[in-house]
Amino acid sequence: MKVLWISKFSNPWVRESLNLQVNIFEVLARKLLKKPKKQWIDHAPWITNGIKEFEKFDNIELHVVSPHYGISNKTETFELNGINYHFFKPDDDSVLKKVKEYFYKSIESKYSGNRKVIKSIVKSINPNIIHMYGAENPIYAISALDIDTNKYPFFVSLQTLMSNPEFEEKYRINHEEYVFRSNLEKSILKRVKYIGSTIQEFKDIVWSDINSKAIFLNTTLAVEQNIVKIECEKKYDFVFFAASIAKNADVAIEAFALACKKHPDITLNIIGGTPEPFTGNLKLRIKELGVEKNVFFSGKLPEHKDVLEQIQYSRFALLPLKVDFISGTIREAIYAGLPVITMKTHGTPLLNEKRRSVLISEQNDIQGMADNMCKLIESPALVQELTVNSLITLRERYSNTRSMRQLTEVYRAIIAHHTNQTPIPSYMGAQNPNISNEEQN
Repeated sequence: MKVLWISKFSNPWVRESLNLQVNIFEVLARKLLKKPKKQWIDHAPWITNGIKEFEKFDNIELHVVSPHYGISNKTETFELNGINYHFFKPDDDSVLKKVKEYFYKSIESKYSGNRKVIKSIVKSINPNIIHMYGAENPIYAISALDIDTNKYPFFVSLQTLMSNPEFEEKYRINHEEYVFRSNLEKSILKRVKYIGSTIQEFKDIVWSDINSKAIFLNTTLAVEQNIVKIECEKKYDFVFFAASIAKNADVAIEAFALACKKHPDITLNIIGGTPEPFTGNLKLRIKELGVEKNVFFSGKLPEHKDVLEQIQYSRFALLPLKVDFISGTIREAIYAGLPVITMKTHGTPLLNEKRRSVLISEQNDIQGMADNMCKLIESPALVQELTVNSLITLRERYSNTRSMRQLTEVYRAIIAHHTNQTPIPSYMGAQNPNISNEEQN
């Protein structure tokens, strides 16, 4: 079976095989704008985890297509451990190209070069099935508009759902960008027949507002993390970490400042990209709250393993959420041995279904989050309970080997359904219960 993945990811071993360079004009532009030097960072660890599992499969030929900033050539292709990689230089791979791309507003005009490259790769590989990870990132997802869904079984796994009416309200995003990306996501999901997600809320939104005939497959991402534990002295009490600190670090600071009123010597480490003006405004707020001596910024770290090591210098993880079902940071903190404080979303209460595994406050309940922080500081027994229970819960819920083996069975079912209309087994997925079989077909 020939499988083609379309996603955006990066890890150290693929970067070793790529010819990476920084454009001289971008170096100058970054100096003028006083921006930090360009760093190649890890992205989408669930893709890397999935690839590791597919390296073990003898009966699948996997091709992975991904944009990658900084590559020297238009495309770079290589094989590694039985996996075929196809990287391409994205249309906006420079400051000047970013500016040019900014003025392209319509879906039809965006990322035309990316679409052309991916279309060519798909044609040259001629896979048995195409699997796209996420419909929300236009840099690669826009290529879905060019896929011949009559010829190829086309499967999209949801990493999030921007079409969720709550998304823009709860996620810090420019309105114009939100409109473009959510409209693109809807355009993709309207034309795809097979969608991967176990989240009922996503299914209901897609079936009612986007594509009533979509068939949902119960697949999960390869999110289990094998984190190397380090022996270290704890430098901080709490850690907040995210790809960008604009994703709720301000909420974490407000809760931290309230907890400081009861425990004035506690500390917080903030890890992640530091975009402006958010970071400058956050530091002003930290000063206003009088906790500037308690808060430390570690910035963006180059490799994902660096983040997973750095968080272990803290005792607890402070991870407020707005729209994530169960964020990757929650899982990573638990795998690293840190008790977690978070907020209620549609997913986080599932972690406490069988046993108390994380401390959860209601959305926007800053005082509740601060109270939970104090509980951890004051109760070693609670710390031990959460540390043990949370690992048990994750081991029950997540297994990369199990998820990827199930995924290969789903591929076969999709191909059979697409080719011969063979019914997809009910345990694998479901169609919209509100339409008849005649309407479905």
